[in-house]
Amino acid sequence: MTDSTTPVLIDSSAWIAYFAPEGHQALKDDIREALGSGRVHTCAVVVTELLVGARNQQAFDKLKNLLSALPNMAIDDACWQQAAQTGFSLRKKGRSIPLPDLLIAAVCRKDSLELWHLDQHYHELTKQLQIRHRSYL
Repeated sequence: MTDSTTPVLIDSSAWIAYFAPEGHQALKDDIREALGSGRVHTCAVVVTELLVGARNQQAFDKLKNLLSALPNMAIDDACWQQAAQTGFSLRKKGRSIPLPDLLIAAVCRKDSLELWHLDQHYHELTKQLQIRHRSYL
C-alpha cells in the first residue's frame, strides 16, 4: 500500500479516468491528494499519449500546461534496454505488451516510482520488473 510520501507515476489510463466527469472516485481522490503533496511524476510517453488524445487545441494547450508542471522522468538508454528485454521475455511466455507500457514500467523501475493505472498489462509487467503499482481496475 502506498504511503503519503511515495512518489508515483500516473499512467495515461488513470489520467483519462481522472479527467472524466463521472466515476472512479477513489482514483480521483488519490490523484488529488498526490498532486497536492507533490508526489506525482510523469514521463514523455504518458504526456504524448494524453496530448495526442486531446479533443481540440484549447484542451491540448491546457493539458500541456498542466503536465509541464510535473517532474518529467527521463527515458534513457537503460529504460529502452529494459523495455526491450522485458517485452522479449514476456513475448516468449505468450504475452505481447505494448511498447508504451513497457517504457512506462521501465521508468518506474529506474526511478522507484509506484505506478497507478487502469491497464491490465501492468499486472504482469509489475511482477516481471518488481515495481510497486496500484490498479484501479
